Amino acid sequence: MLSLSRASISKRMAELRRLGLDVFSVKGKGYRLPYPISLLDESRLKASIGENLQVWSEVGSTNDLLKDAASLTSGDVVLAECQTAGRGRRGQTWVSPFGAHLYFSLFWQLDSRHAALQGLSLVTGVAVAKAINDWLGDAVRLKWPNDLYHNGRKLGGILVEMVGQANGPVNIIIGVGLNVAMPPESASRIDQPWVDLQQIYGQQVDRTELANKVISALHEALALFADKGLAAFVDDWNRLDCFWGQAVVLKNEKSQQVGICRGIEGDGALLLEAGGQVTRIYGGELSMRSHDNVLG
Repeated sequence: MLSLSRASISKRMAELRRLGLDVFSVKGKGYRLPYPISLLDESRLKASIGENLQVWSEVGSTNDLLKDAASLTSGDVVLAECQTAGRGRRGQTWVSPFGAHLYFSLFWQLDSRHAALQGLSLVTGVAVAKAINDWLGDAVRLKWPNDLYHNGRKLGGILVEMVGQANGPVNIIIGVGLNVAMPPESASRIDQPWVDLQQIYGQQVDRTELANKVISALHEALALFADKGLAAFVDDWNRLDCFWGQAVVLKNEKSQQVGICRGIEGDGALLLEAGGQVTRIYGGELSMRSHDNVLG
């Protein structure tokens, strides 16, 4: 038996709760979790992906951890069981409870001659969606420019950050967050419709195997992107586009545009058809919504 005082045990339970675990006491027995937790298996991941991989229990942000690293090589990956300062596009908070979802960041270096760097979030989306669909079934779709969706609900997000000189190699950090099994206490902190893999597929999902398949697919996709550019991914993106052929609203702080989504072109531009004309729209501080949802 562990010789721990009540105060010591209570302190440790408080630390678990701080990480987002819903620990509760059972009279006469101790403490329990309301659901099982399976931690990421670093040795399994290294055996399949390579040694340039680390799993952390807790970080502020996996993207920031890579940014602060002294030296990196293409393919380096950091995964975390939880993030205390996870973030998405436009600085939005990414809810990151302990041991529940998949959070990782990957470093990659590309030559600056690639004019389609804005397409990296699109490439990442295609790689992640296809990896999940090939493994579990064809259910995950993409929402321009950087979200993974299922039936109008957000499953995951992608954050691409770049560091480098205009005339030299560009260092890229790609952050991915995927909802796997949302704890009830975390769901109340999310301000938009969401879904997790457990809901979509009706089964428990092995997070280690999920990480293995997604990261391996991303390695392959980035190598193809470096060789062929975004054009190699356009057909897959348009096939997976959850809004293709639908009326959508694109908004920023100053204006909005309404039209029919016609997918993307080879340079990453979104095609929006309105009044018989097609407008090419690039990234930036834009949000996309279904026109029906906006009207409702």
